[in-house]
Amino acid sequence: MKKLETYLKNLIISLVSIFLSLLIISTLYYFDLLSNNVVNYLRPLIIMLNIFIGSYIVGKKAEKKGYLEGLKYGSLILGSFLLIALFFFRNFLRLRFILYDIILLAIAVLGSMIGINRKKN
Repeated sequence: MKKLETYLKNLIISLVSIFLSLLIISTLYYFDLLSNNVVNYLRPLIIMLNIFIGSYIVGKKAEKKGYLEGLKYGSLILGSFLLIALFFFRNFLRLRFILYDIILLAIAVLGSMIGINRKKN
């Protein structure tokens, strides 16, 4: 039960920080403070960075097998993204999105593995 609380807490923090970061970037783009090219690179970068940080924290709290903890956390993130895409978008099952999801899952696994190796005993 303690692990589930850790996953859900980090999941909510990650999703809220992704939402707020993308809202700030979209607002800056709307007022022409950021160009289209910058926004196109920042959006995926912010999502990847937030997932990495969240899985790093999960990895620091894990006992062993950081890759498995990252896989669980990444699956929760991707499941929530899938639910959001299912409700709001119609063309979400394309090869580009599937590759992007695989990259996000790999980043979550990598973040958790680094987190478990950086843990202080």
